[in-house]
Amino acid sequence: MADATFDAIIIGAGHNGMALGTYLARCGWEVAIFEKRLEEGGGLCTEELTRPGFLHNVHCNYHTLVGVCPVYEDLRLEEHGLEYVRPPVQMGSVFGDGTALTVHTDMEKTYASMARFSQKDAETFRRLYNEVKGYMDLILRTLMYSPPIPLLDITKALVVWKVADKAEFLSVHLRNMSINQFLDQHFESEKVKVQLALQAAYSGYSTDRVGLAVSYPLLVGKMDNWHVCVGGSHQLAHALWEAFAHAGGQVFLSTPVEGILTENGRSTGVRLYNGSEVAARHLVASSIDLEQTFFKMVGRERLSEDFVGGIEAYPCMDWSFFSAHLALDRVPEYRAAEFDPDINQAWVLNVGYESLEDLNGHWRAIREGKLPDPCPNCAVNSIFDPADAPDGFYTGLIRHFAPYRLASGGAEAWDEMGTIFGQRCIDRWVEEAPNLREGILEWAVYTPLDIPRRIPNMVEGDWMGGLIDLGNMLTDRPFPAMSQYRTPIEGLYMCGATQHPHGFVTFAPAYNALQVIADDYDLERWWL
Repeated sequence: MADATFDAIIIGAGHNGMALGTYLARCGWEVAIFEKRLEEGGGLCTEELTRPGFLHNVHCNYHTLVGVCPVYEDLRLEEHGLEYVRPPVQMGSVFGDGTALTVHTDMEKTYASMARFSQKDAETFRRLYNEVKGYMDLILRTLMYSPPIPLLDITKALVVWKVADKAEFLSVHLRNMSINQFLDQHFESEKVKVQLALQAAYSGYSTDRVGLAVSYPLLVGKMDNWHVCVGGSHQLAHALWEAFAHAGGQVFLSTPVEGILTENGRSTGVRLYNGSEVAARHLVASSIDLEQTFFKMVGRERLSEDFVGGIEAYPCMDWSFFSAHLALDRVPEYRAAEFDPDINQAWVLNVGYESLEDLNGHWRAIREGKLPDPCPNCAVNSIFDPADAPDGFYTGLIRHFAPYRLASGGAEAWDEMGTIFGQRCIDRWVEEAPNLREGILEWAVYTPLDIPRRIPNMVEGDWMGGLIDLGNMLTDRPFPAMSQYRTPIEGLYMCGATQHPHGFVTFAPAYNALQVIADDYDLERWWL
């Protein structure tokens, strides 16, 4: 493109970049978003990986903050064609003895399912769920949809408010516990505990990592809020693009940024790979990873030694996801349906985990670069969204926790091992749903190595933008000097998954960066 000038330039057209751009455009700013890939959306990509007409969500499949995150309503995304379905049977687990546990949007049914394993656990979970729902808005506004405050300040506030005297489960001691320890403390049935642990694990929280129990109440509060994006997750990206365009913004696809321009310590625009320069009157915001932003686009020579050290020390997730995408001619029928018929209507299904120790064993193996015996997480979106497959057919998904680097052969070994491990995962699913044996038309794998090949800012297969850990949360994410979305370069902001709270489709990094930008530029907060 020819040299041009905008009020704000955003690097990366993922959901965070698109959301921030739309808010700023609706403030009356001229906003441009530059994206390296051929399409907007980042991880919100939906493609025909197997056969024509079968729409597979390559990265993001589970949308858990619909109706909770303010962005959906603020940007009126439903008016731009966005549609969701909230499956009545949200998730389930099938066990080796033929039993099953189901999580419903009707929580009375969830309690009843748990009671078949432990009446005590069902009653405990009822109290936990009701307690969390009572302060859910406070949790969301304080811990997710606001620029972060120190954990110590949060702890002090809990003490001042005498939360321990008023709450059974919320406690300052959660910062010293893993999610598994929290579950062991309050529940007795291993099957109930592992189901509750998997709710957290598939949201990116390692359940054996000490300190993450502090986030578990939020995860409980949204465990019945998992949504299918009708037409595929890319429909959310398209709705964002349309909202942005209606607000006057411009997206430039296949237009990678080569460098961030500065003058007298302030960002002034970007240089594109074709050599043209685009000026920014007010700011540049990056929604991509730290290394690309600062080492490739800004340049190490413009950064302090401490700042460079902070970026180099920033930890990636210590596990990733392996996926297999399937074209099916039937829906799975589970052996465990004899115990609980509702399992056949579960959108998300866990296979193989019998206890917390099973899950802990997988965490240990994966951190050693080993592939564990398959315990796949499976979903058939077409049960609730017939539009994602031809009439009479279904789109299937298998997800599995996996290492990015294999102990034997490193990350590149996935090119050989992907199909082998994919077949093992499919075989394990078929053990529990034998009718699928003849129902799989075609399948394709998507390995942890494929993730950064497609989306480079998901470094080392890290879809969360950095390790989820107590030492990498709130004002420590990505490190204190950059926890408030500002950078050492005036007018350069970060608004992507490396910032608080983390990746996943939360929109929170963009929403919180917006609050900081609104303060810095005295913008009218039309969204409040």
